[in-house]
Amino acid sequence: MAAESQGKGDGRELSAPSDSPASAGKTYDSFNYLATSENISSLPGAHQGKVSKQQPTNAGLFDALRSIQLGDFGEVHKKPCTREGFLTGIAAGFGIGGIRAILGAPIFTACSWAVGAFVFGSFAMHEYCQQKRRMEKAGIQRINAALDEKKVELERKREEIRKARRKAKEEANRQKAGR
Repeated sequence: MAAESQGKGDGRELSAPSDSPASAGKTYDSFNYLATSENISSLPGAHQGKVSKQQPTNAGLFDALRSIQLGDFGEVHKKPCTREGFLTGIAAGFGIGGIRAILGAPIFTACSWAVGAFVFGSFAMHEYCQQKRRMEKAGIQRINAALDEKKVELERKREEIRKARRKAKEEANRQKAGR
């Protein structure tokens, strides 16, 4: 990809590869230039061509509730740890509520215990799962760091071996030239 200066932004724009027919003639920004009149979408409040110089306000509970869409509930099972949390909550609610009902508690009380067990079980399992994911992510980062260190060490050893071979080859060439 060749860098071309188009005179807009700070001059750091990249053109698409010439062998790509789908992107022929398109220019891609390097995403590094500051908010200017040419780059107006990076200003706070920029939306659909309208720019507001005001700082965004703190969102409250009602703003958060207004942002929820009906389609979000259809995709809740795709979020990490949600499925496990719900299944554990359902099992806990069924078990605790059923036991309370069998032991002779009034239906309303047994249902209240079932709902409470569902909420607590779901929350507890979701948090446990999230903690496991955080620990797994940290472990993967440690492994990647160790692999990077090993790669650097291996490359250093290879370079030492290359230098030793070059030195031996040069020494052999000097001995042949000296005969």
